[in-house]
Amino acid sequence: MSTLSKLIFGSSLSVMVLLSGSVKAQNEDDLIRFLQAGQEDGGKLITAYISPMIEGLSYALNGAWFHTAKPHKLGGFDINIAITPVFIPKSRDYFDPLSLDLTTIAGFTNTTNAGGDAPTIIGPKDRTTYYLNYDLDNDGNVNSPGNLIDPQDSFSGPEGLNVRETIKVAPVGSPMIQIGVGLIKGTDVMIRFVPKVTIGSTETKLFGLGLRHDIKQHIPAIKMLPFDLSVMAAYTAFEGKTNLSGLATEFPPATAGTTQEAIYKFNAFLFQALVSKKLSFVTFFGGVGYNGIKTTADVKGSYTFFNGSPAEFELTNPYSANFKNNSMRLDLGMRLNILAFYLYGNYSVQEFNALTVGLGFTFR
Repeated sequence: MSTLSKLIFGSSLSVMVLLSGSVKAQNEDDLIRFLQAGQEDGGKLITAYISPMIEGLSYALNGAWFHTAKPHKLGGFDINIAITPVFIPKSRDYFDPLSLDLTTIAGFTNTTNAGGDAPTIIGPKDRTTYYLNYDLDNDGNVNSPGNLIDPQDSFSGPEGLNVRETIKVAPVGSPMIQIGVGLIKGTDVMIRFVPKVTIGSTETKLFGLGLRHDIKQHIPAIKMLPFDLSVMAAYTAFEGKTNLSGLATEFPPATAGTTQEAIYKFNAFLFQALVSKKLSFVTFFGGVGYNGIKTTADVKGSYTFFNGSPAEFELTNPYSANFKNNSMRLDLGMRLNILAFYLYGNYSVQEFNALTVGLGFTFR
């Protein structure tokens, strides 16, 4: 697997393994090779390539916050584990590099599927060649739009991870452990976490905090009616870091001793009104609200491209991008209560729809 692909994909790999039994996430080309098109164009290509996975994981982080609108009594608690695969539309399997207003790229060719666009990180394992519009090999031939005459003045982009073909759908998410504790006056505090996980050269960790409060108690006209009504606010932080020093042979540091690494941070906010109704062993629940997610992704360190050739150039801290994803959210679900244990599932309608499944133990 490529290094930066690990960074974006590693957090969701465990969910895909659970769904499919096996996932092969091999990429023969590394995302850093996009930067052979220069910092500006390389950055545009990286952003277009990783965006579907960024957006999918963004919405996954706001899943599994609730399975009832009823807060615990004082001192009551529950603990559960859940996964929220978010389904990425098939339209996001490819992107068109020529729509990105690139200045150093004369054209591209999908060498696996002639005439096709370039695969995104979730797309098929298509090979893509990007033709530069300058004389990289110093042979006097220069590529221009519609006249890609010199294959030597080119580089290969990364393939997709073939997610949809492997498991027939394209989900992305992360398993999460969550604990809820009842406070005073119909209020719960909820904490979720994933301990630091290392996958190859990538480290990830997750922490979240939420509050749920019974508002039905404050509305005299409905406080005696047989259902529960509450509001919830939640925040999740997800961080990852990948050591890119394995690239040093191909793209040696321009400044000796600098650390080559990729870092990303997700900050996900969720605000919802919740309602639920318990009938014997079954609880029906729903929620309506708003997602707001901010993400930063950075490639740090210094890199030398086309090392030893007349076209050699260097970049330091070559990639930094900000992503914002916002969407209304509607949740509908059902919880099966088995003594103090429960199983639940719900479907979320938002920009990228999602399915949450989980199980847990509750007291009071």
